[in-house]
Amino acid sequence: MMPLLKKLGKLMSVRLLAIGLTFVQTIVMTRVFGSEVFGLLSFALSISAFAILILSAGLDQILMRDIARFGASIAPRTGRWTAIWRLVRYLVTPVTLIVSAGGALLMLTTDIGGPYQITLLGSFIILPAFLVRKYAEGISLGTKKVVRSIFGSQIVYPVLMILGGGVIWLGAVETSAAAITYTYVFAGLGSMMASLLLIRGALADMRRTSSDTSVEDGASPGTRAILMSGIHFSLVSLGFVLGQHIDVLLTGVLSGPGDVTLVRIASRVAEMAGLMRAIIMLQFKPLLAEAHGKSDTALLQAHVKSMVKMFVITGIPITVTLWIFAEQVMGVFGPEFVEGAWAMRIYVLGVLVTLILGPGDATLSFSAQEGVASRILMGSIAIQFVLDLVLIPNFGVMGCAYANLMAMCYLGLASRHMVIKKVGVDPSIFSVISWSRR
Repeated sequence: MMPLLKKLGKLMSVRLLAIGLTFVQTIVMTRVFGSEVFGLLSFALSISAFAILILSAGLDQILMRDIARFGASIAPRTGRWTAIWRLVRYLVTPVTLIVSAGGALLMLTTDIGGPYQITLLGSFIILPAFLVRKYAEGISLGTKKVVRSIFGSQIVYPVLMILGGGVIWLGAVETSAAAITYTYVFAGLGSMMASLLLIRGALADMRRTSSDTSVEDGASPGTRAILMSGIHFSLVSLGFVLGQHIDVLLTGVLSGPGDVTLVRIASRVAEMAGLMRAIIMLQFKPLLAEAHGKSDTALLQAHVKSMVKMFVITGIPITVTLWIFAEQVMGVFGPEFVEGAWAMRIYVLGVLVTLILGPGDATLSFSAQEGVASRILMGSIAIQFVLDLVLIPNFGVMGCAYANLMAMCYLGLASRHMVIKKVGVDPSIFSVISWSRR
């Protein structure tokens, strides 16, 4: 347990740095460019996040799971590995390039993007770079190099965004949609290069031959089966990103850039309540895959019990702090953001629900139940989408927050139920309470 806690401590320090940088990045962007221009970029960021998850087809998650399951030196010798990279080469890559080029051309030749046209152009141009970064970070995570798996996107990217904003401010450049888009593309390319440099060691490990010639379950089930598994993984990830961005997108459509910025800041600040969740999930994902590969239900239960205990112990103090000081926290981004304090409080409750009910989605996904996880997440998104359509026109930002809370309640409860039914373990805090009473 102590080696794991040491790794978590190291990861926590890096993750805290990443959170701090993202916080500073958001302040710099809002202060330098203003809420309207930052709202234009926020909309494009949401579109880009969805596109990357869809275009990757979840194959980066399959790669990560296989590397964790078989080992870095064995996984490349399996039939599964060959099939995965065949799909990347002949499906993912050409489709991504077509979408990138086609989207950019559409933004350049039509006015379909409306006020978001320039930032959407940048998001289409940078799509291939972000896809490369996603696969590189998946390889790092599979080899249990957790810090390296977040370094490009969560350290280098915000640093470059901050530097770009500083250059524009010091150079007295016009704070336009074009300026913020240049900053975004520059940061995206830099973070991709950093992620590629960090997997050199992992690639060297994969080139080494292993004396272990028995690769259980390493035969390829066929590219179609792997693609379907990847799509379910993609839907799981898409569900979480949709949950984070659907409010932003629908507010952008039903309201305007000013409210988009308010929703984005309120929801992002609320995610601080789950600060440790992201850290713990990164550390435990390969461990969950490994336990499932060994068919060790007791070990799997021990892992999820440790996860949910750390979720709650770290999440509740942050939740209480954000609830009490909501106005002061939102005011850091500017006086116009204080009005979003109550919306932020409701978003915080949604995060707390997911912490208490535990890592149900991850437990399903890494126990070969990714199809079940994806269906639950899509149900959650459907609930949020319908409620957003009803509540945003009537209640604005508060409507977004309540829609998110209802969706999070469904997600947590349904995931817990299916983990108990399909996997035989309880991922919620109730497993810890029942164990302590024995």
